[in-house]
Amino acid sequence: MRKQRKGSLSHGDNVTKAEAKMVRKMTDLCLRELSKKDHELGASYASMKQRCSVHVKYRRQCSYGGSAGITIDLWSLRDGETHMSEYAAIRNDPVIGSMDCGDVETRVLCVVAHEVAHHVQYRYGPRTRWLAKKYKKPHGEGWQAIYRILRSRVVNPRAVPQEEAA
Repeated sequence: MRKQRKGSLSHGDNVTKAEAKMVRKMTDLCLRELSKKDHELGASYASMKQRCSVHVKYRRQCSYGGSAGITIDLWSLRDGETHMSEYAAIRNDPVIGSMDCGDVETRVLCVVAHEVAHHVQYRYGPRTRWLAKKYKKPHGEGWQAIYRILRSRVVNPRAVPQEEAA
C-alpha cells in the first residue's frame, strides 16, 4: 500500500469513487459525533477529519484502524452481507455486540465505526483524560467506550437488532 497524506481518501483499482466517497462520508459521520464536546476528546471535527486517512479496498481481507487512519475492505458490501459479527468478548453485549444490521450499507457503517474507534483510541487516547489509562488494549475498555458511543448514537439507530431480525 502506498503512503497516504493526512486526511486523504484513497481506494484500490477495483473500488469505485462512489464506494470510496460513501466510506469517507461514513467516517466523517463517526468523527463528527466523537468531536462533540460531551465526549471530551479535545479535538475539533475539522482537525479529526484532517488526521484520519481513509483507504478503501476490495481484497476479501480484514479492515483495520490505527493512529494514522482506517482501511476498509468492501467484501461485505459486494457480498450483500448484513450480519455484523463481533469478537467473542463483546459478542453478546446489547449495544456493541453482534447484530443483523438490516442492510449492507448499515453493516459497512458498523465496520467503519469499529475501525474509527481504533483510530481514535490510538490517535487521541494517550492525551485524553478518560482514555489515558485504558486506551492501549486493542479491544479493551478504552476502545469499547469509544465504540459504544458510535454504536449507540450513529449505527444502532439505523440497524435492526439481532433479536428483532429473528
